[in-house]
Amino acid sequence: MSDDSVLLFVDEIEDDVAWLLVGEKRHQVPRTVLPFAAREGTWLRLSVVRAPDEAQEIETRRQRLTRVDPGGKVKL
Repeated sequence: MSDDSVLLFVDEIEDDVAWLLVGEKRHQVPRTVLPFAAREGTWLRLSVVRAPDEAQEIETRRQRLTRVDPGGKVKL
């Protein structure tokens, strides 16, 4: 697991609001951001992963496609 993660404790759920403990701090979040099976007393691990930007994703796809394409003329 990455160092960019933190443990959260589901302290309380009231209607559409969940209260999470991060260390000793209490945070209110919408219930909908929790995993479906999360209940009061559940421990969660929150990890943050930076999504690749569009240019990097395009370059990665281009490199993958050129590895399997020998080039040359196309015969129909």
